[in-house]
Amino acid sequence: MFQVRADPERNRLYITLAGHLEGEERQAAMKALMAEAGKLSEGFGVVSDISGLHATDQEGFKDFLRAKSGLKLRGVGMVIRVVKIPLSRIQVERISEAAGYEAESVASIEEADRRLDALGSEPPRGT
Repeated sequence: MFQVRADPERNRLYITLAGHLEGEERQAAMKALMAEAGKLSEGFGVVSDISGLHATDQEGFKDFLRAKSGLKLRGVGMVIRVVKIPLSRIQVERISEAAGYEAESVASIEEADRRLDALGSEPPRGT
């Protein structure tokens, strides 16, 4: 199961992935992810709820890596993920590392939103 939606007002992408995403469903999720990300401005934040996502196979790993790389090319800002299944968390951390960016992990979507809201009010780093 997947859900993806952009919130242009908050410049935020919300992603929910759950269960075992296989083949066609995983491809549909990746297409929806890129389409929704295209509605946002550079520096957009991401709330990725993978609390119900099960670990994937090698093909799934490659698809997720391509999606993460695509988000990076579109100018993704801070990524906050909601995690609960330890193996999925480890796998997604490896994907993020391979794609060249870090993400914070939190326990709920509300906590992720609060964190991104707080980051939005902080001055840019290096100033």
